Amino acid sequence: MKMNNRVRWILIVCLIISIIAIGFGGFFIGSNIEANHYKAEADFNIQLNRSELDGLGEIEGTIYVTGHKSPDTDTVSCSIAYASLLREMGYDAVPVVLGKLNHESEFVLKEAGLEAPMLLEDSKGLNMILVDHSEYAQSANNLNEANVIGIIDHHGVGSVTTGNPLIYDGRPLGSTATIVWIRYMNYGVNIDRQVATLMLGAILSDTKNLQSGTTTNADRQAAKALSEIAGVSDTDTFYQKMYKALISYDGMTDEEIFFSDYKEYEIGGKKVSVGCMNAYDEEIARDVAKRMKETMIKAQVSRGMDLSFSIIQILHDDISVSYFVPSNDEARSVLEAAFGDSVIYDGTSYIRKPYASRKSVFIPAIKGVLK
Repeated sequence: MKMNNRVRWILIVCLIISIIAIGFGGFFIGSNIEANHYKAEADFNIQLNRSELDGLGEIEGTIYVTGHKSPDTDTVSCSIAYASLLREMGYDAVPVVLGKLNHESEFVLKEAGLEAPMLLEDSKGLNMILVDHSEYAQSANNLNEANVIGIIDHHGVGSVTTGNPLIYDGRPLGSTATIVWIRYMNYGVNIDRQVATLMLGAILSDTKNLQSGTTTNADRQAAKALSEIAGVSDTDTFYQKMYKALISYDGMTDEEIFFSDYKEYEIGGKKVSVGCMNAYDEEIARDVAKRMKETMIKAQVSRGMDLSFSIIQILHDDISVSYFVPSNDEARSVLEAAFGDSVIYDGTSYIRKPYASRKSVFIPAIKGVLK
């Protein structure tokens, strides 16, 4: 018996609907399988990353997280952020600082709605995690008698050593805060608004609003993600406010200015100190350079340094320049050997354009001479 046309079309339509349904069902099933696989893989990686903490064993007492002396925004923010991460992992962790905060760090803390960490006078016998440094000369007093269990840093490998197992995460990124952000993701821990604000400020500070030559794609991605969490829609404006705070030395003596971003190194048997300052224009930079010359010489004697340098930096809009100020004739000779024709001497400073980062340009060049 022949099938009439109406029945035939109904069967065809039903068949098409069935095929589509099976296809979509397979798509959704496949999507769910893929999503579940991705989640399982992510969970597996998180557990792998967290397992490094097991190697530390039982830690008795509080863990103190600190950055370097003369704390900057990266140091302060990472101390707070990494201590917060450890607390999320069940540890008794406390952020500390080793000196007075600069105006930029105070501004970022205020924007985040957080208080400055407490001051640590002595680390003897304490559990310590170092962020943004790995040099004894830059770290807490009596660190050689402390239990160093971790170093999170974006500089070169320093002088701090330990015979105990420790977590070491050193990466050539623009900011230590970017490394801390990566570790939050690796541990599968969410970042709250306050901590995100601090970490964003740290990245913008260390990378000069993502314009420094040390800036990496990781720094840019971290800044983007953190700005969304922090609710900062205009990072340029946020950075400009930070920068105005940074170059404001109101109420500070020349000595306080010199030590506001100060680091000590041991290079080639020499004790070397470098203080960094910021200026808005070259007229101000020249004035600061002359003032730092006298201050630096006194500081060199009081701190027992062989060589001292001041770096006055200008990096905003279309201005990019550094003023290198040597403390004595030996320091002058080192600068001339390190930078040659790339700098111009004005009687006080060696002027270099474009701007030169202390971490990635100045110190490596000095090391090349002294070693």
